[in-house]
Order: sequence, then structure tokens, then C-alpha cells
Amino acid sequence: MGKITTKILAEIAIMATLAFALDALQGGVFRGLFPNGGSIGIAMLPILVITFRRGFLPGLLTAFVLSFMQLLGGFYAVADSWYMVLLQMLLDYIIAYPLVAVAGVFYKSYQQTQKVSYLILGTIIGGALKLLAHYLAGVIFWNSSTPENFVGGAYLYSLVYNGGYMIPNIIINALLLWLIAAKQPKILLPNLDNNVINKKAI
Repeated sequence: MGKITTKILAEIAIMATLAFALDALQGGVFRGLFPNGGSIGIAMLPILVITFRRGFLPGLLTAFVLSFMQLLGGFYAVADSWYMVLLQMLLDYIIAYPLVAVAGVFYKSYQQTQKVSYLILGTIIGGALKLLAHYLAGVIFWNSSTPENFVGGAYLYSLVYNGGYMIPNIIINALLLWLIAAKQPKILLPNLDNNVINKKAI
């Protein structure tokens, strides 16, 4: 993509705010099911939309703005030492959502072909990287507090816990991107009027 215009900055602000609101809403709904953080929902969707609409950098900026808003909203952590708290904060709050923007590696391919396979693959990769960040943070967090008699210790517990919400998130967001591409392609293709739709897109 080209330079970051005022219009793109406005889209970044809107998408970051929407993602923050969705994350807070679904976090409240699933607090009982995931007491240590995490939720099932579509908070990743605004990041994925702007990433496939405008490219990797706008997606990354959107995710970093969201991360900053989350930090302002409050951070609470329990770990064995201050550096573990810092590492967990970086993984859960600074790194996790920006990793979703890695889906932008397929930005040009999708814009040129409109093939939904690029949307799905990007969502899987971005979501898997976000899961990895939460998994590593979970290993740190649960290193000394894994439930008793849990076979596999913190490493397996973190995978089960974080996979419990991230795998559904990846599936849900991939399906929604597919629906957007099928029903409202202009959302992902801002220059659609100047393009010839690829009849083999799906």
C-alpha cells in the first residue's frame, strides 16, 4: 500500500475503538468461563478487516492502538517476579493483537485475486500467532499456580486454556470474513469500482 492518509488514519481509529469495545464486551460475557482472561467473540475482526482492506501497516497500527487502550484500561498480573510480570504483559497486551496483523502478508494477493482462501489462511496464521503469545504468557502465569493434579503442568494447562477460546475465535472470524467477502466485498476492497471482480474468487 502507499502512504498513510488521513482517511486511513480515521479508519484505524474507528477499527481500534470497535475492537476495544468488542473485546471488553466479550470479556465481560465470558469472565466466568475464562476467569484468567480470554473470551470468544469477534474482537479480532476489525483488525483483520483493515489489514485486508489497507495492508499490513494499517492493521499493525490498529492493533497497537488497541493494545495501548487495553493498557490504559488496567493491567493486573500475578507472577513470580517483576520481570515475569513484564514479560506476561508484553505477550498478553502488547504483542498478542499485533500478531493478528501478520495476516497482511496476504493483502496484495487478496486484493489482486479476491480469493477467500487468502482471508482464511491469513486469519489462521494471525490467530495461531496470537494463540502462541497467550500460550507463552500462560506458561509464565501458571508456572506456580497450575491446578493440582493437572497432568502436563503449566505447559499443557496453558495450551488447553488458551486454545479453548482462541480456536473458536479463529473459526468464527474466518467465517465472518468469508461472509463479508461474499456479501459486502466493498468493505475489504475499497477500490472495487475500479477493479474487475474475479469470477473464481471463491
